[in-house]
Amino acid sequence: MQNQFIPEAEEARVITALRLRGESLAAAGRRLGLRSGDVLTAINGIPFRGDEAALAARFAARGRTGLALTFLRETQSFTVLAETAALGRWESIPFAPGGAEEEHKRIDPAGLRNYEVMRSVDGLYDLHPTEASVMALIAPPLWLLQARLWVHGAIVVAALVAAAVVSPLLSAVVWLASGLWVRRQAAHFMRMDRHGRGLGFAGVIAAPSEREAHARHLAVHPEDRYLFAPEPRAAEQAA
Repeated sequence: MQNQFIPEAEEARVITALRLRGESLAAAGRRLGLRSGDVLTAINGIPFRGDEAALAARFAARGRTGLALTFLRETQSFTVLAETAALGRWESIPFAPGGAEEEHKRIDPAGLRNYEVMRSVDGLYDLHPTEASVMALIAPPLWLLQARLWVHGAIVVAALVAAAVVSPLLSAVVWLASGLWVRRQAAHFMRMDRHGRGLGFAGVIAAPSEREAHARHLAVHPEDRYLFAPEPRAAEQAA
């Protein structure tokens, strides 16, 4: 007589994960740089195994912060901060835990920010937060100059100077309006400027700081060079 518990035992050994399928990425997924075939392996650093309904339930219970989703793309593991499970069409697939699975550590999503990576075909790159800091709101000219957005910075400074000539009150109004404008359009300004420098959207990295975002990018692309890094010869002469 055959053991009727064998099929159940075999079924219990089948571990499934969620994978983004086909060319059906949602706008939220595209903004995070996700691709068809990316496999969700962990949430907040904890291995995730379940169906789409379980994923949606995790987002429903998340509170005010997003969730740190770790994906596996071929042999590379990366993490993004997501606000919704509606990133595209999901499918359940058999998944065998491997080395990348064992490296997962608990992640606090409240300490992360998403950084958008812009990169050229020859390995020149830049990255910036997907949401501008408060400085863009309270000191828009300084933020624009710090971001090397020279044209936008000149526009704001010229508007402030012209308003100051009329009256201090108008200058204050223009300052406030400039802050709202810059904070709302900051990511778009950065994108357009970097496109003009020959860089294109390459993905998103969730990291606790900009320095860590650079480190995580260079860990995957060690030959890349930061857009605003000194030229090698200039650096040698300065030394």
